[in-house]
Amino acid sequence: MSHFRYCLPEVAGRGAGLGNEMIPWARAFLAAQLLGARALAPAFGLNRRRYWRHFGSSRLDWLGHRALKAALPVVAFTESDYLRHGGGDVVSALRGFAREQSLMTRKAFVLSTGGMWGGMQHIEAARGHMASLLYQSRFAAGNLLRLRERLDPGRLTVGLHVRQGDFEPARDPAAYRGQFNVALPLAWYRRVAASIHQQLEGAVQFLIVSDARPEQLQDLSRGLPCVFSGDLPDSDCSDLLALAEADLLVCSISSYSVWAAFLSRAPYLWYGPNLHEHPEGFLSIWGHEPGQEAEPGGTFRALQACQGVGRLPRRCFAIADDGQVTAQALDLAWQLKGRAETDLIRYGVIPAASGREAG
Repeated sequence: MSHFRYCLPEVAGRGAGLGNEMIPWARAFLAAQLLGARALAPAFGLNRRRYWRHFGSSRLDWLGHRALKAALPVVAFTESDYLRHGGGDVVSALRGFAREQSLMTRKAFVLSTGGMWGGMQHIEAARGHMASLLYQSRFAAGNLLRLRERLDPGRLTVGLHVRQGDFEPARDPAAYRGQFNVALPLAWYRRVAASIHQQLEGAVQFLIVSDARPEQLQDLSRGLPCVFSGDLPDSDCSDLLALAEADLLVCSISSYSVWAAFLSRAPYLWYGPNLHEHPEGFLSIWGHEPGQEAEPGGTFRALQACQGVGRLPRRCFAIADDGQVTAQALDLAWQLKGRAETDLIRYGVIPAASGREAG
């Protein structure tokens, strides 16, 4: 009877941007796997960004969601439920919630979940699935192939997500702390790109993904080897994947960039003035979120414990308003960049093993 069980990501109003919608979508997917239910996509039919075209859903999907909720019992899984059942990995919290609501024995229900709470770590188990949804979307493959033809595989690719559009305009650096959906200064992107270009002496290219007008990006790109995606139609999904595939990512302070960093395994740069500084000696985006406190099991306590073990690996580098990028970030990007010459399965070669390695 699993076809009478549904997991539905709630859409607020007429819908939000792709990064916002993907968080409850991922949560609903994981709930469906746990409960033997059918996971539904968000109701994209009313979204002005027309995401229904990308994911093959109906323009009337919102009517279907409304009908399901009218016909079947609705069980809402909220942030308070998540925290009450331990927080952390959402699958563990959902398991406790399912026991509480007897969902495993109920034949028919709609589990609904909405909101951007929980952070990316709580939906880690859905990372691969969400990437596959993006890759299989209608326009992604063709756009990614076109971008691939524009990029030089021998250079380090730095993805710059320059979000402008409906964001609040750039402001004084001191006013960015803890803020989201605010455009970063274009001059900061320029300083970051110039710092990278100078250190890598031409062995770099910049992939600029932006909703800004071309004339707004002229000063940023002047004198730099840049590739743009702005001319590609229907690039919402392909732009996100292209940023995730870059060797180094320069983020905007948006959920879209958060998803790009989440889907990527490469290092990324974050605007330093946006971060909270904590007395424990750490920086964070969401300093107020449960689980980051310096309590037993909290993020800060865990990091402090790791410091005594050895050097902490890191992917994220906070970059000050002066835009100076550390050599450590660039070295890591080069180390992680795959090169055909040293990859056996790509007709590459590796150094011969020493006697100890061979044994």
